[in-house]
Amino acid sequence: MARVLSCVWKPFGRGRNAARRGVTAVEMALVSPVFFLLLMGMIELSLIEVAQQLLESAAYNASRLAKTGYTASGQTQGQTVAQVLTTELQSYAPLINTINVTMTETDYNSFSSAAAGGGASGYGTQQQIVAYKVTYPWQLFTPMLSAIIGTNGIVNLTTTIVVRNEPYG
Repeated sequence: MARVLSCVWKPFGRGRNAARRGVTAVEMALVSPVFFLLLMGMIELSLIEVAQQLLESAAYNASRLAKTGYTASGQTQGQTVAQVLTTELQSYAPLINTINVTMTETDYNSFSSAAAGGGASGYGTQQQIVAYKVTYPWQLFTPMLSAIIGTNGIVNLTTTIVVRNEPYG
């Protein structure tokens, strides 16, 4: 009789282990979407941080050139500075589309007038204070991250560099 029961019982699953065979697949199906969404969000935030750093570096280098008053032959100072900024950012073309980068310049007579606000648009003259503001609209890739931190899927990356123009002549 014991022999008959063991023959009948084995084809139907071999005990407790057979009832647990699909548990790993079900757990993976429940956990993997959350895990991969978290992973994609971390990658996206890292890309945003890299793009912000690249934008700051390019703005710094463009402002360094602008404060000397240098202009390339046949160009205005604005064209020269814009060309330097674009050239700096083009090397990072997969991350930043240079067409969408905007740069505004505001000049002030002193640091105290810069703190008070106002100022005129432009690169200023010798010894004037100039604030360069560079902005880039970053398009988010992750839909869930877009819903959490973006406005219509866009995060504006902004950097401001303030310099005093050199005594050029």
